[in-house]
Amino acid sequence: MASVAVENYLKSMWELGPADVATQELAQHLAVAPASATRMLQRLSERGLVAHTPYRGASLTTTGERKALAVVRRHRLLETFLARTLKLGRDQLHDEAERLEHALSPALEAAIDDYLGNPQRDPHGHPIPGPQGELPPEGDVALGDWPLDRPAKVSQVPDRDVEKLAWLEAQGLVPGRELRLVARDPFDGGVTVKLDGKLLQVAASVADEVRVSGEGAT
Repeated sequence: MASVAVENYLKSMWELGPADVATQELAQHLAVAPASATRMLQRLSERGLVAHTPYRGASLTTTGERKALAVVRRHRLLETFLARTLKLGRDQLHDEAERLEHALSPALEAAIDDYLGNPQRDPHGHPIPGPQGELPPEGDVALGDWPLDRPAKVSQVPDRDVEKLAWLEAQGLVPGRELRLVARDPFDGGVTVKLDGKLLQVAASVADEVRVSGEGAT
């Protein structure tokens, strides 16, 4: 089994890339020193998991991406399991799944997947990779890029920022909710949406992380 550090680096690179990920960006994402990130990238490169070009960035190899998606799959299955069985809130799921994802055996992973009925998305709406790392085609787009006055359904919300997620929950801007984009600020990128008959101002930083689709919207 890969070490916890190796799995965290591979997963973070996939989330940020998976190609041309800057060392500084990776270090910030993992809350480590840039020098530590550089050393780990060198180790991953030696193991054939990363293609690292100094001063340009790093990219996951085919093997590295497959291993990264295996961690992502375990994480998202665990989030779904914890939400359905223990009724944990969306704001609690990410950190708990982070702690457990590295200890999940293939047999337990398969059992959880079967118990849950082979879910396609986690409670934040993120697609769950299949057993071989396959991801379904995704037509979701950022809320800020959605056309005006066209019905949409929230499909994904961020999972790492607890405060942002708490705000979204309080506003009802969560997966499955329908809305319409009624205005877009031409200067700062913020948007106004109509949700449950009320107008809601959404900052650009939030609109960039909330994803929507037209599937199932009326």
